[in-house]
Amino acid sequence: MGVILMGSDRSTSDSITGLDNAQELCNMQIGNWNLIKSIEKLQPTNQTCSWMDAIYAAVEYIKHECIDKCERKIILLSSFNEEENVIINFASNYIECNYMYIYYITIFYIYACIYIYIFFLQINGQYLTFEHAMSDVRFYKRPSTKPLPWRCLMELGELCIPIAGISKMPSEVKLPEMVLMGKTSTSNTPDKEVPIKNVVQWMDNNRTIHTEEDIIRGYVYGGKAIPVSDEAKKAMTPKNNEKSYKIHGFTKRENVPMEYWLSDGSYVIVPANEAASAPFYSLVQAMVDKNVVAIVEKVYRANTEANMMALFPSVDVENEPWCLIEIGLPFERDYGAIAQKPLKGVTNQLSQEQDNAIDDLLRSLELPDAADDDTISSSEKYLPGYMPDPGTQHMWDVLTARALNSDKPLPPIADDLLNLLEQPEFIKAKCKPVTERIKNLFFLEKKKPLRKRKIQEDDNKQSDDAPMTQTFKEEQRDIGNNDVDDISDLCSFDFDDIALLVEVQCGDIMRKSIVFDKNTPDVFYCPQHKSIGFEKMLVKARPLSRLCQFEGRPIPEDYKSDCYNDVDETEYACKEKYRIMMRLHPPGSNTPYNGTRLSKFLAFDKDLPYARKKNQV
Repeated sequence: MGVILMGSDRSTSDSITGLDNAQELCNMQIGNWNLIKSIEKLQPTNQTCSWMDAIYAAVEYIKHECIDKCERKIILLSSFNEEENVIINFASNYIECNYMYIYYITIFYIYACIYIYIFFLQINGQYLTFEHAMSDVRFYKRPSTKPLPWRCLMELGELCIPIAGISKMPSEVKLPEMVLMGKTSTSNTPDKEVPIKNVVQWMDNNRTIHTEEDIIRGYVYGGKAIPVSDEAKKAMTPKNNEKSYKIHGFTKRENVPMEYWLSDGSYVIVPANEAASAPFYSLVQAMVDKNVVAIVEKVYRANTEANMMALFPSVDVENEPWCLIEIGLPFERDYGAIAQKPLKGVTNQLSQEQDNAIDDLLRSLELPDAADDDTISSSEKYLPGYMPDPGTQHMWDVLTARALNSDKPLPPIADDLLNLLEQPEFIKAKCKPVTERIKNLFFLEKKKPLRKRKIQEDDNKQSDDAPMTQTFKEEQRDIGNNDVDDISDLCSFDFDDIALLVEVQCGDIMRKSIVFDKNTPDVFYCPQHKSIGFEKMLVKARPLSRLCQFEGRPIPEDYKSDCYNDVDETEYACKEKYRIMMRLHPPGSNTPYNGTRLSKFLAFDKDLPYARKKNQV
């Protein structure tokens, strides 16, 4: 690309065009960031210039710079404010440059001058306003490439039809690769950035480094590593498969619903030459008349695995030829059926008014096929291939901003990118009254997720059990403080009452006496998504000082450690560990922990008061 400036401040021009006030900003070159930075620094001048002289200058520049025969374009930015007689005179003496395609971009609507419009028609040029031109180049577009067809013979019994397959979803254009850079500096040279290269190393379980020649690749099957050499891998590949495209049969179109479509993209199958058109299009017409699709076995290249495909006839589609659309089908091992719930009971519960409201909602969300210009432009953007990728475009915008302004923060995502996925305004206006009707007809109750509901139910149940546990403890304390004179009264108890009291006391020992609710601090255990052992639970627990603070008692004098899993734990800390473990339920379990996995704490079992009572019982 080259850039010519008209209206330059230079009094004399050394340009190859030979025109005054013309300046070549750069030679013909590939666009780069330095050229863009120099264009951004341009300022307007008070010199006069003419867009007609600019066309002369551009043609002379192209003749001098472009030697090979190639496509040449001139993009002219001007306000087109010349007199009409000047334009007429210029049009009559038009330069013969029909081998070039000229784009004219203006900040005004050029339809105001009929002579400019006629001139553009004569030279077969394209004229755009500045806003339309910027919107046309706003989004990154895939560079145009000539599709490379896949050619083969389609076998139908003894009939062979030459076909060509063209991918309807070409390979994605990848973003520039991420390059790791590092700064290096020495005493004699300033800081500079150098690329960082990743060096691949192979290490075994013992961290021993091996070379690539020592490595034998293989597969892990049945828990055993099975080495496979390159010769064995070649022997595993099929040897007798030739490149082929065989039609095995036909089936009704409804037998291949969308849920069986497997491939990411699709191929357009067309006849390979003019001679194959008659049998090919006869087959397409017959498939349309019978409403069937073809089941095909496809071997893309020799000695590769075969795949199953479905061919759908496509006719009478605007701007597309008659063709067959190829979509991949899954094998039995690739397909997982989804169990469906019966919906008849639910649909029968709807009233006629509710049913009509849902139908109206679906109709209001339909995109129109033909309408005014604004509506059709809004509806076309949802069709396949019309909408640009907002994420990819934002990545390009960020890279551009960082390349031009490396010292500034990255820009946020642009509003026009955010608006891409917004619902069109005419759709919002159509569905608004229908949604109001649905709100009045359907009473939707917001429910919590099942897991949160179960947690809340468990918390409520524990809160209800807390007063009962406290009552049993107070009764036990009152009985223990009675005088010896009341022993006769105790002996007069029924044995059933004694058994009940013992059962309550034992149940209190095995049951968690600490009630967990939303107000309980996370001092006792760390909630997990799945059940874990108490060993890991204690490592994630809070310090012992917070436990004493929560229970309202002072920290013991011999207390040295402030964390459960420290090495210098005191005897008191070990006792408190075991006491908590015996009373807590593991997360996800309905039974308390029995203490069998922590034998190092069992030595203090005899010192615990509730353990002595348990032994007595």
